[in-house]
Amino acid sequence: MASSFSGKPRKASMAAYRQLLAKNHVEEILQDVKQNNRLDRKKELPVWLPLAQSFNNGTRKAEDAVPSGLFYLDIDEKGLTEQLWQKVQDENLIEEYRIVYFAESAGGGTHIWAWRTPGATIEEDIQKLASRLGVSYDSHVTDLARCCFMVSEKYVKLLDPIVFEEQPSSPKLGDNRGLNDESPLTEKNENGSETCSDPQPPNLGGSNYKGIPYENIVQALLWKLGYGDAPAEGERNMALYTMSRYMRFICDFDEQKLFTILPHWGLSDHEVQSTIKSAVGSTRPAGIPSMMNEVLSSLGAATEAGSAESEESTVAPVDAELPGILQDLSDHAPEEFREATLMAAMPMLGTLATGIRAKYRDGKLNSPSFIVDIEAPQATGKSFVDAEFELLMDPIIKQDEVEWQKEIEYSLAKKNGEEVENPCAQIRIIEPNIGVSAFLERALYAKGKHLFTYAPEIETVLKNNKGGAWTEKNDLFRLAYDNKPWGQHRISKDSFSGKVTLYYNMVMCGTPNKCRAFFADAESGLVSRVTPVLLPDMVGARMPHFKPWSQEDEEKVKRQCLCLMDEEGEIELPLINKAIEAWDEEKRQEYLQTLRYSLDVLRRRAALNGFRAGIIAYLLEGRQETERAIRFAVWYAERCLHYQLQLYGNKIDALHDNAVSPQASKGNIRYLDVLPKEFTKEDLVNLRLANNESPVVKTIICRWVKEGLVVKTNANLWQKIQV
Repeated sequence: MASSFSGKPRKASMAAYRQLLAKNHVEEILQDVKQNNRLDRKKELPVWLPLAQSFNNGTRKAEDAVPSGLFYLDIDEKGLTEQLWQKVQDENLIEEYRIVYFAESAGGGTHIWAWRTPGATIEEDIQKLASRLGVSYDSHVTDLARCCFMVSEKYVKLLDPIVFEEQPSSPKLGDNRGLNDESPLTEKNENGSETCSDPQPPNLGGSNYKGIPYENIVQALLWKLGYGDAPAEGERNMALYTMSRYMRFICDFDEQKLFTILPHWGLSDHEVQSTIKSAVGSTRPAGIPSMMNEVLSSLGAATEAGSAESEESTVAPVDAELPGILQDLSDHAPEEFREATLMAAMPMLGTLATGIRAKYRDGKLNSPSFIVDIEAPQATGKSFVDAEFELLMDPIIKQDEVEWQKEIEYSLAKKNGEEVENPCAQIRIIEPNIGVSAFLERALYAKGKHLFTYAPEIETVLKNNKGGAWTEKNDLFRLAYDNKPWGQHRISKDSFSGKVTLYYNMVMCGTPNKCRAFFADAESGLVSRVTPVLLPDMVGARMPHFKPWSQEDEEKVKRQCLCLMDEEGEIELPLINKAIEAWDEEKRQEYLQTLRYSLDVLRRRAALNGFRAGIIAYLLEGRQETERAIRFAVWYAERCLHYQLQLYGNKIDALHDNAVSPQASKGNIRYLDVLPKEFTKEDLVNLRLANNESPVVKTIICRWVKEGLVVKTNANLWQKIQV
């Protein structure tokens, strides 16, 4: 047993943690401490070093500590743990403060670990969380070598396995954690505690992942985590949370599927569902965790390599549970077309919900306005949008038929010399080759409602733009996306004069070459506003089959469309805004590592597109910010940015770096990781040049200093701050 804190620190892992609990008889010691007030026995407990990732000389000294990226809130007051845990759950503070550990301490207080905020000190982060919880705290836990007594799992409410994962691509401040104990962590676990097996294990129904039964994966993961055949009593809840957090990656993040697959170990259904829900919604790394990959590899499954080359080899995943109409659309589409089906629906549903405005995180009101471009070679299935257009836009198509009749009657009367009043027909679906004056006229008559264009071939819009100032509408598209005013003065008796705030939605389809021609100018601002979608490679594939719509299903969708048309007013979306802000910050941190200019440019409007998709999802969920709605908003932002970078990223980078022609990025090199611990300006310049990027690095280094990532130690020498 550890009798002092002078032992050599070692790297933490879930298995090592559980070994220490058993080998040091932690449960027995805690019982003596808590029930018999034997506080002197606390020193026998093994300890964590949550603030330190490692120590440069191998001994526990603050000056040699490499920060882990965590801060540690130590609340001494006893008896608050349950109350504070309830508050953390009710107010969703786990996500807001990125909490990774929450437990009752050995002395009866409360210990909380969370990720540090970039640019803030440990003390500032502690004060912020303590203030939010309304508690006093131990102010001496800013020492990087400060230890934290381990407690058994029955006292632990949350221990996020992400703290044990090696994740070089993660935007977080740190990954590995220090663990201190005098005994080696490699000793065999001799845990002799009784285990509680589930008397009625769930029926897995022969389900499998890549040919491997889930039952085998569950058992292998249990052993990998150090639980053996099953967790001991008092460990079951934490084991279920940890298992759910790993297994979600191979279960489509489907809570019901996890409920069926995972053993319950005697826990109530309500407790199991609640634990799984918390695990599925917790912060996730970019790919399958390394431990999960190791388990799958040991069982013979081919796991994702995570490389850029393999990224496009599979169909992009779509959430198993979607809001309202989106679920119906996804269910009727073949797997290869689900992503494009959902994205193409946004401009249509945004046009239906034209009466809604929502305040974005910058305080500006936004309408559900989208420009979606679906790209694929000829004869590969782009025409699926035809049926989607006819289904979703049916109410407006019928309204337009009535308005067109008014327009025709008026035109005929004028032709016959009759004096008739202009009916100002509110025709909202306009042709892709419409002229600028006619566009303005339709926008004025629409009286603040969205106009809509479906262009089955982007070439129609491309040719129309070549007709000169009277037909070129790229400026209009940009203004309409931003919901900005636009107008023109009458220059002839037949031209139209006026000014109007533009509300407009558009879906275009085209072949790669035609789409490149339309979006040829990477600096025009249109490429950052559009949501591009690439259909999967269909070369040699069978004709895709969409599930036919029954009359009952069609009527159900059309009823929801009519409900969207009745929506109006200004709405607040604090949870969706918060989720989008977190996503945007993640991409900003990624930029600070990769220095890819296009990522920093495109992430902003991709985030806005995601927020606008969240407006639609919110309405489809009955005006509720459900988890489905929030997930969809973030998913849309992610996929929008993915395609923008794939199609236009290199062009934007080349223009920024004054390159003659765009060159493919060499894997988004993470410059801060590649640079030595101490580096000069020339080191970074040489790396940038080797990656075909600009040698201008002054702004980059200044940004790193401001973000607390590096510190200047000499006239031309900087040192990395490892977090």
